[in-house]
Amino acid sequence: TIQSGKARVMIAGSADDFAEESSVEFANMGATSNSVEEFARGRTPSEMCRPCTSTRNGFMEGLGSGIVILMSASAAIEFGAPIYGIIAMSGTATDKQGQSVPAPGKGVLTSAREACKNILPSRLLNFDYRRRQLQRELAALDTRKQEELADLADMVDGPTDSVERLVAQQVEQVEEEYAQRQRTLQDMWGNEFWKGKPSISPLRGSLAVWSLTADDIGLASFHGTSTVANDKNESDVLNTQLCHLGRTPGHAVPVVCQKWLTGHPKGAAASFMLNGVIQSLRTGLIPGNRNADNIGKELEEFDYALYLSKSIQTSGIRAGLIKSFGFGQVGGELLVVHPDYLLATLTREQLDEYNVKLQKRNTKSERYWQDTLVGNHPFVQVKSSPPFTMEQEKSVYLNPLARAKYDSKSGEYKF
Repeated sequence: TIQSGKARVMIAGSADDFAEESSVEFANMGATSNSVEEFARGRTPSEMCRPCTSTRNGFMEGLGSGIVILMSASAAIEFGAPIYGIIAMSGTATDKQGQSVPAPGKGVLTSAREACKNILPSRLLNFDYRRRQLQRELAALDTRKQEELADLADMVDGPTDSVERLVAQQVEQVEEEYAQRQRTLQDMWGNEFWKGKPSISPLRGSLAVWSLTADDIGLASFHGTSTVANDKNESDVLNTQLCHLGRTPGHAVPVVCQKWLTGHPKGAAASFMLNGVIQSLRTGLIPGNRNADNIGKELEEFDYALYLSKSIQTSGIRAGLIKSFGFGQVGGELLVVHPDYLLATLTREQLDEYNVKLQKRNTKSERYWQDTLVGNHPFVQVKSSPPFTMEQEKSVYLNPLARAKYDSKSGEYKF
């Protein structure tokens, strides 16, 4: 929706509470750990979820919520919003039809799909090559714009006022057309150059947008349900993807399995994982799975996966890969890139201006939070009416340029 231009800002996320019905059914299908059996083995509650271990025997129920604010990069920079990560790729896959609802699937392998025809990689993967092509086409577009503007000088004779108004309208149309074509070229050579190319997979192409490769994936956040089937299937999917993309042999990816700590909240699971990856990108710290006392022997064949039992501090993480596997052989995947790659595209003046806006926003948000703590207003202030009046409603819906403005007296946004 954001990439199509229909919106610049969106809210995404989910919430999940503990429910007896779903808990019973998960237990009936053997997806959750049996607390009675675990206690008999001497396990404490904190040890009952053990992703990727030889003794894994199901997940622990969890609950909670997670929300993220998604923006186009231009909107975030214009608003001075904090940028915690770049969603470089997102994808889902419905793998197949089957009688077994919890059976694992491998559909997200399609993000690495490639038809390798040539020995040499596509020139489109080269950042400098794409930049040169963009600059050449923008120069040609600018030349055409200047020619169009020059043609406006040959407008038909008529009253001076009428001609001036007509020329002004024509100039505005030329400028709008130029801006639209400029955005199209930027999309074509920036984010969409790989689309429709069988030789470039979505994952490789999304990495190449930021001049990254499969070797730059610094961590893999696993769905990691601690079930026998999922953890092996997920390891196989990751290993196959990285092998197919040509990641350097021996260059293993640290695996994060945070459900040993959070449990499995189902609906909010991916939100939890995204938040964890963002924290790792900001700090360079990759959290370990403290319950990984003995990694399953069947996982040894997956050379690209490194199962950590302790946290490690890195010098920095460029990108993280998130996987989410659902029932009915449905899978999801996110590629998150460090925000510095976006900020590096700004000039020094643009970066300074953004930092000033960011500081102001941080100050306002901190003040809002403090006012909430002291009881000046609730954290979520529920609105009872839209920002427009009944008389304004139709005109607001029909005007694509209609914008609400903040009214300091009422503390609300109004048209």
